[in-house]
Amino acid sequence: MTISPVNDSLGVGTHTGNIILSAPGAQPVSVPVTFTVTPAPVPPAIGVSSPNLSFIAQQSGNNPVPQVVSIRNTGGGMLSWTASDNAGWLAVSPTSGTGNGTVTITPILGSLGVGTHTGTITLSAPGAQPVTIPVTFSVTPAPVPPAIGVSSTSLSFTAQQNGSNPAPQLLNIRNTGSGTLSWTASDNAAWLTLSSTTGTGNGTVTITPVLGSLGVGTHTGTITLSAPGAQPVAIPVTFSVTPAPTSITLSPSSLTYTGVSGGSNPANQSVNVTANGNWTASVNAAWLKLNTTSGSGNGTIIASVDLGNVSTQINTATISVTAGNTTRTIGVTLTLSPGSLTLSSDSLAFTATQGLANPASKAIAVQASGSWTATKTAAWLSLSQTSGAASGTITANVDTSKAIQGENQATVTVASGTVIKTVTITLILNPPSSSSATLTWKANTETDLAGYKVYRSTISGKYDQGNVIEMLRGNVTSYQAKNLQFGKTYFFVVTAFDIAGNESGYSNEVSKSVY
Repeated sequence: MTISPVNDSLGVGTHTGNIILSAPGAQPVSVPVTFTVTPAPVPPAIGVSSPNLSFIAQQSGNNPVPQVVSIRNTGGGMLSWTASDNAGWLAVSPTSGTGNGTVTITPILGSLGVGTHTGTITLSAPGAQPVTIPVTFSVTPAPVPPAIGVSSTSLSFTAQQNGSNPAPQLLNIRNTGSGTLSWTASDNAAWLTLSSTTGTGNGTVTITPVLGSLGVGTHTGTITLSAPGAQPVAIPVTFSVTPAPTSITLSPSSLTYTGVSGGSNPANQSVNVTANGNWTASVNAAWLKLNTTSGSGNGTIIASVDLGNVSTQINTATISVTAGNTTRTIGVTLTLSPGSLTLSSDSLAFTATQGLANPASKAIAVQASGSWTATKTAAWLSLSQTSGAASGTITANVDTSKAIQGENQATVTVASGTVIKTVTITLILNPPSSSSATLTWKANTETDLAGYKVYRSTISGKYDQGNVIEMLRGNVTSYQAKNLQFGKTYFFVVTAFDIAGNESGYSNEVSKSVY
């Protein structure tokens, strides 16, 4: 018989019972039974030192100090715990352990906004109920920095050139933020002055522009206000400088020149300019020149006359000088006297024979009160001098090779200022008085023959390279010598030369007398 106790809902303690054995004809037997129930083992349980955590920090500041949570086993058995969180800004270390231990909780401020942020740390262990620890993280606003406030966002001044400085202007500075405003002021223009360059809290800076030598126009600069922790403030400043009233005088009041036609230019004259600003100068005549056409303040203009651009006796012009809207003028008068010009002859005659030497040159004497020029009208005529001053001599030469048989005429024109004189040049060119001679010779049979040289001399047996009158290429065996003058005897020889330039000896000499 197997006896099995059933441990169902029995409580802790000793339980008793009897087993009765009976059989027909036998005495029953009672067997006492005891069942002792001991207490069940106690499970582990998680105990913590803090049921909740809270942190506080300033926005954009440092992380708050970490906090420590102690963990202990408040039950039985072995406690193997783990720790976790559900917030990105929480850091837990370590994340697991056995038995009693500590966990360091660190909030990370990062870019968290102002407000209360919540999270949960969960502790778990096998056989134990999990424990949650709520965590709050309060982020307070960062302290408001100082801010620069000004009474004017821009400044402008106006003054007249070379006048007085404009009235100063005040710039009020105040702290429109929090904390302490320690400001500095600076500018980037040499014409600006600031009464104060540093200050704390509210203050005033006096702005004074210095006109000095500033030119007409709008000048710009910037005043910069800076302070630790505050955005800098830039204040644009404009300074408009207007033109001073125009003042300009000229002296003398007029200029007078005299000159001789064809003569030298008269002496330069000066115009003195007295002005308080920039000026420009101009003239209205081509014969009057100015050494300068602009200036600033006082100055001198040199006026010169070019007689080459003058043809009338009385000439007038105006010098105009303008400053601003004011123009002053000076009248200029030039009186031109006629020049004098005398030539030694009004005609020259030449006679020559075509083919013979050119006739001798002839001279034209020139007397003038000024400079003169000479021109000609024929190619066969040349002049030794085409210009001069006062007295001079023009030599006329004839080139018969450029003339035609018979009568040739040309004109030499001499001009001095408005005075013009002419000389008629006549050339009578007679027909040539010359003859010719035809030379022939036997051909050279050498294969490298390049040609022949023909020599002519008026002295028998005297020849050199200067007597070569023709160099004939190829195997030419005749030549006609032309322009042989009457009354002379001419001597001729011929040589052959090869392609290397080697020359043969002279041929036999022949002669011809022209009568």
